[in-house]
Amino acid sequence: MTLAPDDLPPLADFLRWLAETPAEFADARTPVGAVVADLLDTLEGEPPGADFLAVFAAKDDSRPERNRLLWVLAACRLLWHPSLRRGRHPDGAVRRLLTEELAAVAALVPADRLRLDEERREELVRRALRCLDRRLPGESPADAEDRFAQVDSVERQRLIREAADKERRAREVRERMAREAAEAAANRYGTE
Repeated sequence: MTLAPDDLPPLADFLRWLAETPAEFADARTPVGAVVADLLDTLEGEPPGADFLAVFAAKDDSRPERNRLLWVLAACRLLWHPSLRRGRHPDGAVRRLLTEELAAVAALVPADRLRLDEERREELVRRALRCLDRRLPGESPADAEDRFAQVDSVERQRLIREAADKERRAREVRERMAREAAEAAANRYGTE
């Protein structure tokens, strides 16, 4: 059951909130686990366990790992918005956003795009609201899903890969048909 959207501000407010993110939330040296612990303590009323927080310790110093953690920091900033700190979220929704949803996006999109690209900020907002089972004011569930589909980097990448696979298979079929036609022509002329 989706919560009523009337207690949320319009999208522009969330986009501005993200655009005004303090520099610490875009710094790979920020202790992500501490930020996540503070956020979850506020949202859930108790700090998360060490096992969960271990997910937010850098596994290595690679660019993909730093990028994943920067996306987590950006989501923490978004979830700190006053309208999202109020009320209760579905069990596990925030944790799922921080661990699963963001990992998929971070594998495709550099976190610095959040600073430069309003559509990436909108994707983060819509991905978070979708996880939290919330909608922006004035949006029906269908409107929210439609707009999310338009800005979803993960889905876009999947469609691009799918189209490339279809094109590769079509090219293979065309090449095979051309070889078969050439062989058939050679056989036909060889028997005459």
